[in-house]
Amino acid sequence: MLLKKAERVIKEKGISALKIKVVNRLKYKTASLKYAYTHKLLPIEIAKQRERKYKIPVKISICVPVYNVDKKYFREMLESVLSQTYSNWQLCLADGSTDEFSYIEKMVEDCHDSRIRYKKLISNQGIVGNSNAAVELADGEYIALLDNDDVLTPDALFEIRKAIDTGADFIYTDEASFSKNINSPDIIHFKSDFSIYNLRGNNYICHLSAFRKSLFNSVGGFRLGYDGSQDHDLILRLCENARKIYHIPKVLYNWRVHGGSVASDISIKPYCIVTGVRAVNSHLKRLFIDGSCKSINETTPVYKVTYGKGNNKATLINDISDFDGITSEYIIVASKNIEVKENVISELSRYIQQSDVGVVGAVIVKNYKIQSAGLVIKNGLIHCYKNENILSDGYMHTLNYAHSVSAVGNYVFAIKKSLVDKVGGFDKNLPENEKIIDMCFRLRDKGYDIIIDPYAKAVGKAENINLSNEFKEKWKNKLSEDDKFMRKEIYG
Repeated sequence: MLLKKAERVIKEKGISALKIKVVNRLKYKTASLKYAYTHKLLPIEIAKQRERKYKIPVKISICVPVYNVDKKYFREMLESVLSQTYSNWQLCLADGSTDEFSYIEKMVEDCHDSRIRYKKLISNQGIVGNSNAAVELADGEYIALLDNDDVLTPDALFEIRKAIDTGADFIYTDEASFSKNINSPDIIHFKSDFSIYNLRGNNYICHLSAFRKSLFNSVGGFRLGYDGSQDHDLILRLCENARKIYHIPKVLYNWRVHGGSVASDISIKPYCIVTGVRAVNSHLKRLFIDGSCKSINETTPVYKVTYGKGNNKATLINDISDFDGITSEYIIVASKNIEVKENVISELSRYIQQSDVGVVGAVIVKNYKIQSAGLVIKNGLIHCYKNENILSDGYMHTLNYAHSVSAVGNYVFAIKKSLVDKVGGFDKNLPENEKIIDMCFRLRDKGYDIIIDPYAKAVGKAENINLSNEFKEKWKNKLSEDDKFMRKEIYG
């Protein structure tokens, strides 16, 4: 299995890319193990969670499509639900297994728990049909999705219930992938706060997700024609319609990696790529967005979205000080010290024409090394992926799709003049290199996204960021927070 993956990487990007992937994998594995060993739920915490009383009862229905699952894996899934510290749950099992897996029904009966609803389906209806059948059994206000061979942490529903109290109608959490020892994860996905651009590029939300059943019903549930990417398609539709989306930055879901799972090898279900592209293109069409999606290769469920038209409307300037007097709506600022090619202008122009984008920046590279791929809040601000090889995929493939960041540096970026005017212009009291960072913070506070486009690469050098006292004072609250998009567990 690992050999097949290595061969694919060499074929697509060469032996150097494989070496980089191995080094990064070890780095992220180390970060994952550090988290796992330092974030264990103590018995006293478990007891406190079990004792907690709630003024408003909220039932969470855990919906599981079942099909020919290994007895050991199924038992561990069941036990993880039965061990939840939040007790107002319901487990809904729709079983499409063949006759030789009749032990599944017996295992359910042996639980002797009235909160479990089990239905043996007349025939296997596929992942979409079985999933919808499981939801049909549910009468809880919220639905949580669980695969029949995966494992919840004991506090998963407790944390979901806390998030429900914020008014969220779509909730998602971090997750760990494991193959042998659940306490020694292969990798943990430390997710960003919600970003529709991240979600278009990759189903980064995946597990664990929970949402109002009424929201699920309103978008039509799981859809035929999206097998393999049915979760991505559903999550896109749910997030399009959710009033409040809430991210819990804790690992509450353990995704089992084994020989028959996509988590192990996408080549087991190659159609996932096709249906993933279909899901994103369908999403763009629903929102009347002029754009199209394609996969970055035949073996990775990561997507590049190309939006609308290129640089026909953008004005190019070299410095923020040249901003005054410009009448164009779309402006690209490219420092004189940075080499910018035409494709960079076209890429940035496509993104800045999106109504929800405030700023979009290019990745700065030099001598085959990344200089800056956006800015990360960490003891001030640092450059994301500084000194990584340009062949790097980044953490969880973030260097393969446009994604949200906290801010971009004063190198190459596109911005809308109307938005700059809307927030009162650039802050003239700040040093030149801090003005765009300040603008990014202000625009994000107004609800606009800040994007890095890894397909827009410009050549130059990015110096370390030494923030002025004026900037530190103005943004002391934000700088004291953890970065919402590039997590401290990776950059800490």
